[in-house]
Amino acid sequence: MKRILIVDDDVAICKLLQATFENADFSVTCVTSGLSALARFESATFDVLVLDVMMPGMSGIELTKKLRLAGNLTPILILTARDDDEARIDGLEAGADDYCDKTLPMREIVQRVHGLIRRHQHYDKAQFVSADSFVLDAKNRSVTSFGTQIELTSREYELLEFLSARAGEIVSRDELLTHFWGIKNSEVETRTIDVLVGRLRKKLGGRYIRSKRGFGYIFDEDFTD
Repeated sequence: MKRILIVDDDVAICKLLQATFENADFSVTCVTSGLSALARFESATFDVLVLDVMMPGMSGIELTKKLRLAGNLTPILILTARDDDEARIDGLEAGADDYCDKTLPMREIVQRVHGLIRRHQHYDKAQFVSADSFVLDAKNRSVTSFGTQIELTSREYELLEFLSARAGEIVSRDELLTHFWGIKNSEVETRTIDVLVGRLRKKLGGRYIRSKRGFGYIFDEDFTD
């Protein structure tokens, strides 16, 4: 049985999510603050974390940052208000793996969580990609460039692994949206992809990821911007 931690200061929403995920055969823990969530992680592990963005004391964005800085790679789904593009991008930049409009049907939120867990399990499988200057070790979820380890968020790492596994091929934005978010042809989410890729390229020193205007991105071990 998968273990899920739900964090939302709205007790009614917590109860609704708890009932929904228990009916989907999850073992559910609910807390109403970021501090309580951090305390839970000190004594337990979870397969996935679902949290609200706007919470008093510690926001969902702050909680995500603290977990990632501590090396916690638990998949994180943030719940946002409809059309809150800024919160979505901030959440992804903080290290969240996915986001979901909290007005969506509960059944769809459950499916998004299932997809997030499946992706995380896939990326936990051993895989080793090596070039002259670039090494990606999927078993340890680590990336090294010219002998220096690059610190990446969970989403950045998964994006890089996906691109490097198809080195030399053009990967379109729509394909990335479908693979990571299950979304097709959305202008807003396409901008989110560009933000993520831009941040990843910056951490890689402008290397490896080449843009093909109008088409998408290519992983090229010899490319330097």
